[in-house]
Amino acid sequence: MVKTTINLDTEVYRELVNEAVEKYGTTKTLSKIINEKLRASPGAKTSKYDIVKKTKGIWKLKETGSEYTRKIRTEWGKRYERDFNG
Repeated sequence: MVKTTINLDTEVYRELVNEAVEKYGTTKTLSKIINEKLRASPGAKTSKYDIVKKTKGIWKLKETGSEYTRKIRTEWGKRYERDFNG
């Protein structure tokens, strides 16, 4: 754990204190409440699976992987013939 000081708006502080008292019966758990909220926030650490799920389908491919590979190999073969057997 790391200790730090933060400045909270009065209303935000009251809401956090109320939640701490309701959930745990004391304000000594204020740090626990803040940690829970930070971990649950949209900007919290995202798993690789979540990133893949969110970005799935945003790239529109013109060809399949095998078509692309065939095209690249054909281009490389032409270049090889031109440069080394020409």
